Amino acid sequence: MMKTYGWLFAWAWAIPVWGQVNTNQFGANKIEGGNQIAVGTYTEYENQPYWMEEWPKGFLKTTAGKWYAAEKLNYNISTDRPEFQEGEKRFNPKLELAAFTLGDTTSGVYFQNGFPAIDQQTAKSFYQILSKGSVKLLKYTKATLLDVTSFNSATKKKRFDFNEMYYVYRPDQKIIRVKKDKKSVLEALPEQASRIEEIASQRKLKLKNWEEIRQVLDAL
Repeated sequence: MMKTYGWLFAWAWAIPVWGQVNTNQFGANKIEGGNQIAVGTYTEYENQPYWMEEWPKGFLKTTAGKWYAAEKLNYNISTDRPEFQEGEKRFNPKLELAAFTLGDTTSGVYFQNGFPAIDQQTAKSFYQILSKGSVKLLKYTKATLLDVTSFNSATKKKRFDFNEMYYVYRPDQKIIRVKKDKKSVLEALPEQASRIEEIASQRKLKLKNWEEIRQVLDAL
């Protein structure tokens, strides 16, 4: 039987980026049907690939702009897709998705796809949206499955290894990977360098962590 160990992925900077959403629209659109996810029985996992340990209520947005509500929704980082749960069963929604949120529409964690392909990501890859200004700070998390089976063990054991990458999405629709420092941010946004310096100086921010970088980009 698959072991489930307590594991919680950070909610870092849960920022709504869609503005005011009429939550009344969610009541009429319930997810109908999905592809059930098979659970293996001969492999033990040291951790889980899901963003949240608990499965909160969430919302999914299709490419057609229609919203759907899910009583229990989570993000499988390994497959780069959201999953919903009904009872003890888990499903992949049969929807062409553009975005989803874990939690409510004002404080939940918001993910979106549709960005240009970069590194190993495609236009269908989901990013956590960390800032909502003209320049968006995006976070992509990759999960790699490692085999940690002991020698002569009858049961396979595996572990998910997580790697976080950050990008800026510019007004000209270019996406650039950035490091956690001012130099990298300025190189990605040379035309806004003076404004970034001005904001950082006014707020006494050194741009040496992602929260400070988020604050400056959100103010552009």
